[in-house]
Amino acid sequence: MDYIILLVEDEEQIHTLLPVYLARNKQHTFTVHSARHGKAGVEQYSKLANGGKKPDLVLMDIKMPVMNGMEATRMIMDNDPAANIYLFTAYAGTEVERNALDAGAKGTKQGRRLDQDSRRDSEYSKIRLTR
Repeated sequence: MDYIILLVEDEEQIHTLLPVYLARNKQHTFTVHSARHGKAGVEQYSKLANGGKKPDLVLMDIKMPVMNGMEATRMIMDNDPAANIYLFTAYAGTEVERNALDAGAKGTKQGRRLDQDSRRDSEYSKIRLTR
């Protein structure tokens, strides 16, 4: 099955590593669309959804320039309450995480390393791709 992912992240390294990480999955194919800040993510989500390519999953950083991930999540959820958004955070168990969930995120994932560590791999595998 082919999944569409929208990555909203200001760190270039994550945009480089995510497709490499996903390519290790031999059961599915992934098309990754990118945005470098929250405002661009909201615009990209709308463009994809209106073009018949609604993202199956949005991976969003919380702290970004122009517009943060929580505000971008709220805007996407206002237009599409069924959006499947997960936010990256180093603030698990804090008010920042609670605010992300209040904004409509389906969940949060601590940290942003995509490496060979099997514990980290199993954490990312818990993200639900929906169709």
